[in-house]
Amino acid sequence: MFKKPLTLAVAVAITLGTQYATAQDTITLRVAHSMPTSHSYQSWIEDFAVELERLAPGKIEVEAFPNAQLGTETEYLEGMQFGVIEGAVVGRHGQIDQRLEVLNLPMIYRDANHLDEVLRSGSEVQQTLDDIMYENGFKVLGWGELGFRDITTSGVPIRKAQDLEGLDIRVPNVEPWLIAFREWGANPTPLDFSELYSALQQGVVDAQENPPEVIVNSRFDEVQDTLSLTEHASIPSEFIVSARFWEGLDSDLQEAVMEAATISRDAQVQATREANEALVNELSDRGMTIVSDVDRESFRVGAEASWAAYEDRIGADLIEAVRTAGQD
Repeated sequence: MFKKPLTLAVAVAITLGTQYATAQDTITLRVAHSMPTSHSYQSWIEDFAVELERLAPGKIEVEAFPNAQLGTETEYLEGMQFGVIEGAVVGRHGQIDQRLEVLNLPMIYRDANHLDEVLRSGSEVQQTLDDIMYENGFKVLGWGELGFRDITTSGVPIRKAQDLEGLDIRVPNVEPWLIAFREWGANPTPLDFSELYSALQQGVVDAQENPPEVIVNSRFDEVQDTLSLTEHASIPSEFIVSARFWEGLDSDLQEAVMEAATISRDAQVQATREANEALVNELSDRGMTIVSDVDRESFRVGAEASWAAYEDRIGADLIEAVRTAGQD
């Protein structure tokens, strides 16, 4: 069953007095995320709750806490480790373990099918990634998706990596990306996302990169007129619960949780992909120039420089396993 979120004060009060339920009681699963209720993270949790109620009626009560009600993603991770909450949807895998930065490497994925092979096929490489998470105290219920990232500019189409030469571009503070964008000739600036719209409007930066859904929701088309479909990276998200919570479930409930998680994960990925495709068309309708004839191969050399820089921290074998997943 799915309950609407409690206030933070009530949630904390419950946490202080809550112990894990006995077998005859309903177990509470509190799941936090930082996105608004309109985001696919919320529907992911809601779909999970519906499926779990179908598979294990009355056994687990899912409570969602959207809109960063319970703090930052870093605080969610800490909260799960200390038993304050049981689960979260986050994108902080690289913070959890540096080896998981492999999932953030630019140009590491060939296409959506490659992403599925790495994260959603039950492959050996997925098991390795899941095991790394579990070593750090988190059980992965599913790897989700925000979409491949594209570049917006004003009047500067990006058809090849060399077209980035001299551009001041805002990127997240993800070190492999900083390395890659420098290799591509750009000047990457890890500006806080909350400042990005005004920075583009005022010309503090020339460009930014994000999935289409973020570009639309943030109204970047109001201050940028060109969208280049570079698809240079894709940062996955993850629905996780604490290992402590997971180990407190009996095997039947674990099986029900994973089945519900898989169904809801697949729905989240499909919805995200469909939304991003539709939103490219919407941005075109709003007047943006869409550049689709991008030479993605031209980005590879710079990207591989970032892979090499992280090889000691990630491991060459893991980089190669992710890069080649699904190849015959």
